[in-house]
Amino acid sequence: MFPPGIPSIYFINHPSQEWTNSFFPNLKLVSASDEQPHPKVLFSFTVEPQHCNRLNNLHGGCTATLFDFCTSTATALVSKPGFWQYLGVSRTLNTTYLRPAPVGTEVLIECDILQIGAKMATLRGVMKRKDNGAVVAVCEHGKVNIDPAPKL
Repeated sequence: MFPPGIPSIYFINHPSQEWTNSFFPNLKLVSASDEQPHPKVLFSFTVEPQHCNRLNNLHGGCTATLFDFCTSTATALVSKPGFWQYLGVSRTLNTTYLRPAPVGTEVLIECDILQIGAKMATLRGVMKRKDNGAVVAVCEHGKVNIDPAPKL
């Protein structure tokens, strides 16, 4: 389902502790490419009522959470022991909302690595409506590597 090399600990969750479980039946990996200089992943997601605000549009918090998860998955394409093995933690997640995604809308979430170093990474996400390509939201995601220091 996900690209090889993603540490399994990243996807282990317990139903009673993981509030994002409602995303996963609707979130599908479409493609992944580790081609340099910008490895990328593409997901599709169908907006359901539980993901919406009172206007029946994708909630901004849901959008940001999807970006957090999907952009972080892109780091798995370059992850290896001693280099982003645990996929890091968020430092910043700047999201700009451009237009609504009403309930029932299928969106594509394109994510790529803009820069990744030993300690910091900058990732980008673009969410578009699948039917017409209209951009719904964009994000820039800053991450910090949390891998333990190598033992000497």
